[in-house]
Amino acid sequence: MNILAIDTSTEACSAAVLRADGEVFSEFEIAPRQHTKLLPQMMDTVLKASQLSKRDITGCTFANGPGAFTGIRIAASTAQGIAIALDIPIAPISTLEVLAQSSLNKYDFSDVLVALDARMGEAYWAIYGRDNSGLAVLKGCENLNKLDDVFVLNIPACGTGHGWAVGEDIWRQNFLGKQEIKIDSALLPDSTALLKLAKRAIDNGDIVSADHVSINYLRNNVAEKSNKNPLTRG
Repeated sequence: MNILAIDTSTEACSAAVLRADGEVFSEFEIAPRQHTKLLPQMMDTVLKASQLSKRDITGCTFANGPGAFTGIRIAASTAQGIAIALDIPIAPISTLEVLAQSSLNKYDFSDVLVALDARMGEAYWAIYGRDNSGLAVLKGCENLNKLDDVFVLNIPACGTGHGWAVGEDIWRQNFLGKQEIKIDSALLPDSTALLKLAKRAIDNGDIVSADHVSINYLRNNVAEKSNKNPLTRG
C-alpha cells in the first residue's frame, strides 16, 4: 500500500509517503501561515522522490486536530480532494497522537504528556504510552483544560509540545514539583510519525470515506471527556 500523509495542524507543514516496499520519503518545515503554498510543493516533492504518481497512492492520512483551525481545514480539504479523485480511503489521526508518536520516535521513554497551546490560557493535552511496536497508545482521553485545571496523578517521563512553554510553571506548582521530566516544548508533529499511526489504522480498518471526514476540535465535547478522565481534575 502506498500511503500519503499530510499535516498542517500546527505551525509545521509536512508531507510524507510510505511506499509499498516500506521506504519513507518526507518533507518538513516550520512555516506559520504558509501551509497553503507549501503543502502542494511538498506533496509533489515526496511523490517525485518516491517515484510514485498521485495515481499510485492507495491510502491517505492527515492530522485532524486539535490545533490551528485554518491549518486543519487545509489538510482536511486536501485529503478529501485526493480521496475523491482516486477513490481511496482516509485515515484521520489526532494531532495529539501524532505529536506523541513524534516524541516516542525521538526519545526512549515509555510514555509522554503532550500539550499544545490552545490560547486563552488553555491547553489541549493527553498522555500516551508506547505499545510493543513502539506506537503511541492513548491513556485516558484527550482533553481541553484551563492551564490551572490540568492535573496528573502518574507523571510521565517526558513532556512534549508548546503547551509546555505556557504551562510548565503552573504545572510544576500544581503537580510536578521538582520531579525530573524531559521537556521538549519545541517539538511539533510531523508526517513521518503520522505515517506509522496511519499504517496501524488502515491495517485495523479505522478508515473513512472522503464524505465522512471529521475534524477533532475537542471544544465540542470537552465537558464529557473531562468528566470521564480519571487523570484530570476540572
